[in-house]
Amino acid sequence: MTLRLLFTMLALLVFPVAVASLGYQWQWHWFPLLDLDETPALLAYGLTLTIGKFGIAFTLILLSALALFRWRRRPGQLLVFFFCLMAALGSAFVTKSVAKEYFKEPRPFVLWLADKGRLADSERFYAQLPTIRERWVAKGVSNMSEQQVPSWLKLHWQDEVSYSFPSGHSIAAMTIASFYCLLLLYRRRSPWLIGGLAAWAVAVCYSRLLLGLHWPVDILASSVLGVTFGTLGAWAFIWWDERKMHSPKS
Repeated sequence: MTLRLLFTMLALLVFPVAVASLGYQWQWHWFPLLDLDETPALLAYGLTLTIGKFGIAFTLILLSALALFRWRRRPGQLLVFFFCLMAALGSAFVTKSVAKEYFKEPRPFVLWLADKGRLADSERFYAQLPTIRERWVAKGVSNMSEQQVPSWLKLHWQDEVSYSFPSGHSIAAMTIASFYCLLLLYRRRSPWLIGGLAAWAVAVCYSRLLLGLHWPVDILASSVLGVTFGTLGAWAFIWWDERKMHSPKS
């Protein structure tokens, strides 16, 4: 593995996300930007679901099949592959969880609802238990029209009452994308496949902005962390694979 591949990951995954932070400095507000009852918002929600509780399993199975297709089989390969992937994702999850409790940044939609008088101020809101926060959000959006906030987004907001920084969806998407992109680059697979995977991860990050779940700094920090964890996981598997390839018993 070379620095060229690392810079490729930064160019594909981190730099496009950094544009969101630059735009924010120029007073470009990502939320509310879309008409939440229109198709673009629903597409953003669909991207979010690909990294949700159930979507992430399908995503990992599909990408693992693509990455390992026609890869030379070795004893213990699947076990090592799974360990490297889970170590990367586990590190991302732990880092995300600890950082949220440390920085305690309120989500954009919480401030938006509070500004409209439909929710208590953010300090009081986050002083409550998660179950109480969920009830407060449900009550705050209950009489908002479908044009203002559609039903699917009301339910999604009720599930997202933790702190904002960093973005769990973004760090997971970037960890997955960098892990598989490096494996695909290592095997010299189609650049269209690699570019499509990178575009998916970047789009997931932007979907979090457009739906009011995160700030630009959240997804930028998550991108850097995700690329770091994903790259380390992929490097570990490739290092193991190369050792096996040059082993006398291989």
